Amino acid sequence: MVIKRDGTRIPFDPEKVLRGLQAACGKRGIPEDRKIAIVRDVEEELMQLFEREVPSKEVGLRVANQLKTVDQIVYIRYASEYFNFQDLEALSREVSELQEEPPVIPKQSDLFNK
Repeated sequence: MVIKRDGTRIPFDPEKVLRGLQAACGKRGIPEDRKIAIVRDVEEELMQLFEREVPSKEVGLRVANQLKTVDQIVYIRYASEYFNFQDLEALSREVSELQEEPPVIPKQSDLFNK
């Protein structure tokens, strides 16, 4: 079950997560199978970390983290909706933080767990 921000609980819906990804990707050329893989990875991670209920925030954070490694523009699109930036300054801070992060090399394991 996913605990929404207003406290209601709904079943986890991978299709809903996929629709959010598709909206963020727009015409960026991310293959559909990659989007589906992100949804599967997020769902698997959530099942490992949470027994029965997961806050919706955790779902969104995990999707956002996956998108950072796939396409930074898509990440910003998703983050702007998910994190609900209220002004350009908040968006600018997020872009600056993203630019300061070391590049992510796919298939390379993290030296330190976050």
